[in-house]
Parts: sequence; C-alpha cells; structure tokens
Amino acid sequence: MAEKLSKVEKEKIRMKKPLRTAVHPTRLIAYLVQLAIVLYMYDFLRNFFMMIVVTIVAAAPVLDIIALIFVYRSVEVRILAPENRVLRKSVAYLEFELSNKSLMVSYDVCVKLDAENLLYKDESGTIISLPCSARNKYVKQLPVRYMMNGIYRYSIKTMTVRDLLGFVSLKKNADTSTEVYVYPEKDSQAEMNLSDMSRGMTESEETMKKGHDFSDVSDVREYIPGDKLMSIHWKLSAKRDILMVKDRVAMSDQQMVVLIDLAGNDEMVDEVVTLAYAVVDRFVREQTYVRLMWWSEGEFAFKEYQIMSHDDLNNAYSMMYYSNIYSDGQKIREYMRSIKPELKAYVNICMHNGKADAVVVEQD
Repeated sequence: MAEKLSKVEKEKIRMKKPLRTAVHPTRLIAYLVQLAIVLYMYDFLRNFFMMIVVTIVAAAPVLDIIALIFVYRSVEVRILAPENRVLRKSVAYLEFELSNKSLMVSYDVCVKLDAENLLYKDESGTIISLPCSARNKYVKQLPVRYMMNGIYRYSIKTMTVRDLLGFVSLKKNADTSTEVYVYPEKDSQAEMNLSDMSRGMTESEETMKKGHDFSDVSDVREYIPGDKLMSIHWKLSAKRDILMVKDRVAMSDQQMVVLIDLAGNDEMVDEVVTLAYAVVDRFVREQTYVRLMWWSEGEFAFKEYQIMSHDDLNNAYSMMYYSNIYSDGQKIREYMRSIKPELKAYVNICMHNGKADAVVVEQD
C-alpha cells in the first residue's frame, strides 16, 4: 500500500472528507433505472424467467439493508503498534485488525486514522478502506517512517460500513488507539569532546530520585544509631531478628547537570533533543551520572530525572515528550538562576549560532 504517515519537512497528509452516515443518490438512481428496465422487459415478454428477475431485483434492496444491519452490529476495528519503541528515521508498522462475527460481508469499511505528535502538537489524518469478509478477521499493515522524535499517538474514533449495493454508509463509533515512542537514532551519538563540559559538574544531592544514590554495597553489618533507615537490609534483618544495614562505599559525589532547551520551532527543538540524547548517553557510558532537566510550561516548574543508565534516559525522554515547546529560551535560563540558585554551573543543550550545541552556563 502506498499510504505513509511521515514528518518529512512537516508535510501533512491531506485530510479527506470526514466519515459520516450518508445515502448515495447516484447508486439509488442507477438501481431505479435498472428496475424500470426489468419491469419493461417483463411487461414486453411476459414470461416466467422475467418474473423471477423482477422478483430478485425488487427484493435485493431489502436483503441488502438487512445484511448491512448485521454487519454494522458485528464489525469491530483495532489498531496496534507491534513496535512501540523505535528510533528516529526508521520504518515501523501500524497494524489494523478488522473483525466481523456475522455471516454477512461488506466490501467497503472505512476507518478514519488520526495521528498526532504529542511533543510538537502536529496532527494529521487519513481514511483507510478495509475489506470485511464473513466471520473472519482481516489484518492490514501500514508502513510509517518516523522523521522526528516524540510520542506518536494513533487513534480511530469513527468508521463507516457500506452496503453491498452502495446505497447507504452507516457511521459507527470506534474507540481504539496506540502510541509509538520515537527516540534519537544511534548513529547520532557521534564522538564529542566532553572536556569543556566539566565545568557543568555539580555536587550530587541526596534528595534526588528515590532509590538512586552514588554508592555501592561493600558489606553488611549490624545497625549503629545514626545509620540511615534507607540503608537497612530488611530481609536479612528479619531472618536474624536484629537490624542489619548495608555498608556502602561512595563511588562518586558529583553529577553533570544537563538542561534541555525546548525553545524554537519543531525542527530546532528536534535537533536539540537529538543532541541532548547523544550527550547524556555519552556521559552515562563514561560512568558520569547526569541530572537531566527541562522546563515544563504546564506545571511551571523544572522537571528533573537522575540518569544512571540508558533505560533511565529513555524513561526520562518518554516523560519529556509530554511537555510543550516554547518560544523564548532566555527566560528559562532566568528561571534557572532564580529557582535553582544553588547550581553553580550546568550544561545547556540549545540552539546556538543556528545549530544545536552544548553550552556551559555558569551562574553568579
């Protein structure tokens, strides 16, 4: 199938007419003409065969509408994304599953597919025609090339079922949706010089994400007054009937603070998001823990995630994709200075001199 949904140069799929319940007068007129011809032939020939033909032609619309009602009540559609986590610039498939439990058929079941990138608020749509056979399930795959990062939400809210003679199309509500998470491609993680970014290192905070700390367990010992409750080994304490704690050795007391600037148009933000992914992933691979931040316009606050692994990075991006992009990046740096004055410096991934760049910002 030639249809594809993409974000190449922000080309949007042209929206067709919305699906609706409708009567098709052209088909009705054609049928009435045929019926008139059959009646004329019967009146002229006056034979048994033409009487059978007239009966069949006259009864066809009634049988057709009855069959349409059975199909309308039985047909269901579902949309699936077998691959819901993909890389940018890759091709994945959407899967449409049309099931019909009745013995009747329809050659024209249309579903209205809506697509939206939640990060950039880009919307598009198309109408897809699917065959509907008796007591069967039809599966169709649609290839999609993802050219921008973000969460792509696909939904089908309405469908129409058309009778075999083409007289009537009945609209039916459908409620099925799926989401695809698109992350920057691996080849974007080019080698980069991180030495200049060392000034963005800051002391780690114990109040960060629960369960994450920069230490490793070296031994287990009995509890000493003053030990932190979070260090208690509860399972071992229950077995020995005495409090036991994990003795930890510090691995690092510093972390890299990275602020992603979601300012600009869609293409600019996408470049920034892609570069930030490469920078943070590189830090993680070099065992430098990252405090990833971005500004949430909806909550009017900075969102913060501790990144200690590649999975942490993907999870943080999944949450960031629900944010709104904004126009002024300078105000975010001002917010950082007033809301986070304890940060002496941080790495700001933003548009700089017309391209995405990592800039170290030192706060007074």
